Amino acid sequence: MKRSTARNAKRTVEERIEEAVFGLMETTDIPNIKVADVVRLAGVSRSTFYRHYDSVEDVVKQFEAGLLDTMRTINNTALGVQFNKAELKPTQSMVARMEVLRANRDKIVALNSDHGDPVFQHRATMLMHEYFRIRLQGVGGSELHRDLYLSFVIAGHNNLIQYWLEKRPEIPPAEVAAMLNRMYYSPLFIDEKTALELPEDPFARL
Repeated sequence: MKRSTARNAKRTVEERIEEAVFGLMETTDIPNIKVADVVRLAGVSRSTFYRHYDSVEDVVKQFEAGLLDTMRTINNTALGVQFNKAELKPTQSMVARMEVLRANRDKIVALNSDHGDPVFQHRATMLMHEYFRIRLQGVGGSELHRDLYLSFVIAGHNNLIQYWLEKRPEIPPAEVAAMLNRMYYSPLFIDEKTALELPEDPFARL
């Protein structure tokens, strides 16, 4: 029981420190965020801060690593699911991916801001590029053409998600997943019969 209570207390402290760091990131570059400001906003002592983190940068890196690990786990699960040729609805893994992103909306928007971490943006892009590359291995065409397609898809994928999180967070994760599925995935797997039955508005049945 004591061990469980300690874990809960630790999580609460770390969450408060994270919130303070990412709140400061809205106006301050990561290297310029001072521990003194973090502990003041988080309501913890400097010694408590250093029991959990080595530095402000460590707070950011630990969050990034945890988020990317979660996305990697979802992607690995998704790779075990085969698309139906008539698949129009997003898979559970697609929806789960969007739910994780919205749950961490404020921090992701901060990371992608002018004061954020461009290295994280690159790592997240490479993670999704690798997932899509594996997913499309069974699709016909040359590897070069698939890579060109992936460059196009990743740019649109990232921009749509950033716009959603920053400007339209009220849109449900399932609807965002459905949009991504309809625009980027389904055209490669849908069969001819289903294609002929699609409504004129391609998003009418999201």
